[in-house]
Amino acid sequence: MFHYLFRKIVLIFLISISFVFTSAQVYSGIDMEIRNESTTDKPNIVDLVVLVKNETSSKFEGNIYIDVPKGFRSVSGNQIKLELNVGEKRFLPVKILVSNDAGYGDEEIVFSCKSSANELIVKKKLIYRVQENNTLRLNAENPLIYMNENNINDSVEVKARVTNMGNKRQDITVVFKIPETAQGTIFVERKGSVDVLKDTVFSFKFIPAHILKSTQMTINIAGFREPEKEIFGNTSVSVQNISSTQRYRDMQPLMGYSSYAKNSITAGYRRIGDNADMYQLIGSGGFNLPAGYIFISGNIYTMNNQDDPIVNNTYISYHRGNSAVTLGNVNRMLEMPLFGRGAEYSLTSADKDKKVEIGFIDQSFNLIEKTPFLQNGYGLYAKGTIGAQNTSRSISGVYVFRNDPYEKADHNLLGTDVQYLFSKDWRLNAKLYSGMSFYEADRSTKPSLGVESQYSGVISKINLNGSYFYSTDYYPGNRRGVLQIQQSFSKNIFKEHYWYANILVSDFSPKYFSYDYNTRSKNLRLDTGINFAKKGDFGWGIGYQYQEETSNNYNSFLGIFNSFEQNQLKAQRLTEYTNWTSPDKKHSSILGIEAGLVTYPDMEKPRLQMKLSGNYGYKAFSFSYIYQYGAYFLSEYAFSKVMNKTEDYKKLSLSAFYNKTLFKNKINVTSGVSYTDDILYGKAPSAFFNLKYLGKQYGLYLNSSWYKYSIGSLHTNMLTIEAGVTLNLPTNTLDPGKKGSIKAFVYYDNNDNNRYDEGDEAADGYVIMINTISFKSNKDGNIEYKQIPYGKYRLKQVIQQGWYYDEMDIEMDSHRRSLEIPLHRNGTVRGKITYDFDAKTAQEFNPKLGGIIINIFQGEKLLQRISTDDNGEFLAFLRTGEYRISLNESTLPVNTYCEQTYTDMESIAGKITVLNPFVIKVKEKNIRVKKFGN
Repeated sequence: MFHYLFRKIVLIFLISISFVFTSAQVYSGIDMEIRNESTTDKPNIVDLVVLVKNETSSKFEGNIYIDVPKGFRSVSGNQIKLELNVGEKRFLPVKILVSNDAGYGDEEIVFSCKSSANELIVKKKLIYRVQENNTLRLNAENPLIYMNENNINDSVEVKARVTNMGNKRQDITVVFKIPETAQGTIFVERKGSVDVLKDTVFSFKFIPAHILKSTQMTINIAGFREPEKEIFGNTSVSVQNISSTQRYRDMQPLMGYSSYAKNSITAGYRRIGDNADMYQLIGSGGFNLPAGYIFISGNIYTMNNQDDPIVNNTYISYHRGNSAVTLGNVNRMLEMPLFGRGAEYSLTSADKDKKVEIGFIDQSFNLIEKTPFLQNGYGLYAKGTIGAQNTSRSISGVYVFRNDPYEKADHNLLGTDVQYLFSKDWRLNAKLYSGMSFYEADRSTKPSLGVESQYSGVISKINLNGSYFYSTDYYPGNRRGVLQIQQSFSKNIFKEHYWYANILVSDFSPKYFSYDYNTRSKNLRLDTGINFAKKGDFGWGIGYQYQEETSNNYNSFLGIFNSFEQNQLKAQRLTEYTNWTSPDKKHSSILGIEAGLVTYPDMEKPRLQMKLSGNYGYKAFSFSYIYQYGAYFLSEYAFSKVMNKTEDYKKLSLSAFYNKTLFKNKINVTSGVSYTDDILYGKAPSAFFNLKYLGKQYGLYLNSSWYKYSIGSLHTNMLTIEAGVTLNLPTNTLDPGKKGSIKAFVYYDNNDNNRYDEGDEAADGYVIMINTISFKSNKDGNIEYKQIPYGKYRLKQVIQQGWYYDEMDIEMDSHRRSLEIPLHRNGTVRGKITYDFDAKTAQEFNPKLGGIIINIFQGEKLLQRISTDDNGEFLAFLRTGEYRISLNESTLPVNTYCEQTYTDMESIAGKITVLNPFVIKVKEKNIRVKKFGN
């Protein structure tokens, strides 16, 4: 019993290193030993040496029999004759080939030594572990499918062939992605199993109802290995519209050269409260012209209580080459912003590196406003940029002028913007603007200045980020009279923890000549803390906050009549946060706590303040909450005083949201409810519900919101409902360059002189390919390719119906390009494969006629790759010339081979050349080899 258990333990151990030897010796004196001398550079060859010893007192005569499993073959045969004298040792080399059809897992190779009387003397077993091979190959049966108006209502069948080149049966899923169908983009799955060294065809049929609306569509096919969903291959099938007349469509627009226009029109209605109705129409889209393209965007709405509609964000732009002109609403977010009716022009260099922009804008946002032109002021700008598409190093110069009738001033602003990347760690953005303002009231001139810089960098593994801005009190730009400093530091400490510090200093004191405005506001804030390394599903951090706010904006609310007097709020707080994520990532939660002391303007002693905030999320649902005790800002403290409240400021805010997409992302549902209760807003519940449907041809949306406000004697209850429909128009690839049309005449050149003359005839229904687009000539032999950008195109050869045409480059450099395509008669090649084997001696194999690959070469160039049909036959059309027809042995069944894998032939116009069959032979079961080599 102990010996049996010991042998089992040794067996399990040896299996882990691929080989296990077992023995059964029934004849004393004859011993046999198997030595493994395999090397890793020959993974499919098992090199063995059989050592046989005769320790008996007589001569031994017998045989060694080698029994191998399926997929293994002994090169030296399955029987070795053996003669051993007394005391003799014999070393017998044995090579065993492991073919691709060897089963995955442990296989036994048995060596039996038998006497001449067929008596078993010694028996040894070698256990060889065949490593798993899960190689799969995915190919499209027909990579190109033609459609036209005559068979557009017929179904299209897409086939994908999966070949199992491994050594185990595999379960797979093939996914077809079909766009541009009547049902929109759909995904279809086909599941199945593929046996070892077999192939299976997966297919799907659909009706391409929208193929006539585009030049072509691509069906993507992906194969997944089950159950891991591991992708093992992908391919595609192109379904092409081969009508005689087609328009150009760029399937992959180039950035900066062409753009993709999603043309659509949306009509909407909105009901606000009890007596306000709004009607709105929004649309955008573009179309190509013979030179350039036009893009239009529009937005018009009107309400039941207004006389004239509002038209804004409406413009038309014309793009040609590297320039563009825009008329209508022009909105420019410059350092001194300009909005309104106007025009702008831009010019970009050929390399897209330099750009110039100029524009003039009337400061009236309604395009059809009755206000006289320029009455609300006007502006103009000019901007030049070097490095327009270089995010690491660029510089621009800007001049902006604005006439401001409200301030009665003319403002001029001149400046420069610089972006510079010093290294991967250091980046700088800087702006410098100088202003000059002329005021009409006192005929004064006021210079001004604005400076801004932003940087990021690393010093001693400390991450630095800074933003600095300064402008004088009369600066006419976006931020007038501002000093603002923001600086942050961060660093990983103790390898896993994260320390941070943020500082904010601001001083706001704008000044105006036209009216008295003496506001002054200062802020100082410091945040610092440590985010500790995450432990399991939990994260944790602590911090410290210091806040100081000084302002005179709220003096009247605090009962202070001196408008220059400054009031101050100071606070110091400790912070803590905890976050948690469930192991399956479906649940998440954050809890934050802040607590500290605050000093208010009219109080000497500090007061307690705190804030509790957090949220919880589960899949599409989230819930947030905030509870605040004590005013955090002067505004909160001042407004609470106005409401004659003596108790401390309190605020409670609760909200819940739900966001979900349904039916393969076609429907989106978003809804939420919230509740706020504080001194300023009182008790204010609200809710909203939004529903959106996104279809291929159209979209629908329904938005609704409800809000209730109640404080003291003030009550507001408002319900808003909005609904609309979006119509999706055909999309366009817009190209700013010149465009033209190619018109070609296709004819049968019967006299082979490359010109259309007597005896020739127009080719009806012949397929012509330009680049990747296919055309089918009409009854007059004509095809037309419209609105294609100037450039070089390739007429690619498609041999069919016994005729061919020469490939050529087409230089498109004029509005209309005409050419003739003569068809020359080609030769036809027929061939087939046959099997030749002896059923008695042939190894096991699966006969296969279809799917054998035939390669056609001209010289060293591979011209075509075709496959045999279910009868083992193949057919090819070739232009006049010499070719080599070659059989791809890797596509033959297992245990078969072909001695002559190629044949040379000459294709003769108008003749059919029949090739000698490719003879497929089957390996025999026993092959005797007298010599042993490597």
